[in-house]
Amino acid sequence: MNKFWNITRRLAALHVAVILLLVAFWLPQARKTGRLRVSPGVWPGAEAIVLAHAEGKLPAAEFQLVELPWSSAAMRALGSGAADAAVVTLDAVLRMREGGQDLRVLMVLDESAGADMVLARQDVTDIKALNGCRVGVDVSGVGAYLLMNALEGAGMTMSDVRLVPLTQPEMEQAVADGAVDAVLVSEPWSSRLKRAGWHAVYDSKQLSIPIMRVLAATGEACEQSRPGLVALLRAQMELTPRVRGGTSFDSMDLVLRREKISRAMFNAALESWRPLDAAENRTLLLGKPPRLARIADEITGQMLRGGLLRSKPAELPWIDADIIQEAAP
Repeated sequence: MNKFWNITRRLAALHVAVILLLVAFWLPQARKTGRLRVSPGVWPGAEAIVLAHAEGKLPAAEFQLVELPWSSAAMRALGSGAADAAVVTLDAVLRMREGGQDLRVLMVLDESAGADMVLARQDVTDIKALNGCRVGVDVSGVGAYLLMNALEGAGMTMSDVRLVPLTQPEMEQAVADGAVDAVLVSEPWSSRLKRAGWHAVYDSKQLSIPIMRVLAATGEACEQSRPGLVALLRAQMELTPRVRGGTSFDSMDLVLRREKISRAMFNAALESWRPLDAAENRTLLLGKPPRLARIADEITGQMLRGGLLRSKPAELPWIDADIIQEAAP
């Protein structure tokens, strides 16, 4: 496990350096204009935000998209102050809370129904066959959480594999170079790598607790930019059915350019993630305690057991259900 944390620290240092450059580039302009800075990452369920911005529903005078190509970078942007809101996974929220970051979950966008997976060479037939293999994973991202669950289900731990720290955009080249035997990937990279002949030996459908991608914002943004956050949630809910519909629309080319997959591949991937509507969000975010908090407690236990968290996050407010109540009364 010490090896895992040493790798994590090295990759974290690299990410911090990248984020510092991002802050230097984006932050002065954002402070001057007062725009709400949103990092959607690259994920099919977040494309509604990108479409809303392109179509003026989230006008450029009021909203700035901080486009980063992988989820852990969006997490770092939110934590460093380079973004006010971001699409991240629930396990990432727990990591940030453990680090003392002040943030709020505003909405659960979707559940992964197979869009996150362990892809391997054809001769690796199951998770047990990964023993001693080189596994590419973004150790700060959701891939580490998925790998932990996959290995635990096979009676293994992180120490049974050789971790190769990679961001998701780096994985295609690592596969092409023969530098890894398996990778932890999400859509759209999973569709691209399956086209290269790799196959899934585990995916998020097999988890007892689903991977959830959420829209999270800093505490400061929740206090100072509530109208913008309400508009952001409304746009997400309005345009998700279009992204999800599987039919052509005017801005489809923008989506496909970001995802770097064909229309057929994108449509085939639609069933691998399930959006959650306002009613489902009320079920998750309301209550004492909210159901989402109970789910987070279960995930916390898993992450503590697997070494992805060192301590339980502090009991501070981290769910804001009022904004979605205003966005979808």
